[in-house]
Amino acid sequence: VGLKAISAGSRTSVWGANAGGNIYRYTNNDASPWVQIPGALTDIGAGVDGTVWGVNSAGNIYRYTGDLPG
Repeated sequence: VGLKAISAGSRTSVWGANAGGNIYRYTNNDASPWVQIPGALTDIGAGVDGTVWGVNSAGNIYRYTGDLPG
């Protein structure tokens, strides 16, 4: 995957972004440890409570809501 930025909110909540801005989430599965998440970020942060925030190349701030109930 080759991550440029990585953040861990817990053992199972690990997120990263590579040099191309692709976002990845750790799967906790050694056979396929990372899954790509749609979007593009230059920096990323994961909180203990499960929240994930990121900044894109234009300086816009985003919060990941993919795991929140509809």
